[in-house]
Amino acid sequence: MRIEHKQSFKKALSKFNKYQQEDIFTCIQTLSNSIEKFQMPKGLGLKLLISKSKIWEARVNIDIRILFRYESDLLEIGFVGNHDQVKRYLKAL
Repeated sequence: MRIEHKQSFKKALSKFNKYQQEDIFTCIQTLSNSIEKFQMPKGLGLKLLISKSKIWEARVNIDIRILFRYESDLLEIGFVGNHDQVKRYLKAL
């Protein structure tokens, strides 16, 4: 599966420390592997936020969320942030 990191994700990612970034990339890899195997782990707290745009949310931990979309062989990572940052990002779409 190809993973594409949008510019909005890269910009938001730079605000996290090294250890948080490692957790974020571990979550993305787990998510990618799970999608390929059609087995969604409950620990990621996956939630479909906008069905029309197919935007999903995954939890890295209690504070950090990742927004993504996926189709066939592409996992598109759009944003990473806390709950309030995610809400602001979605309103701006």
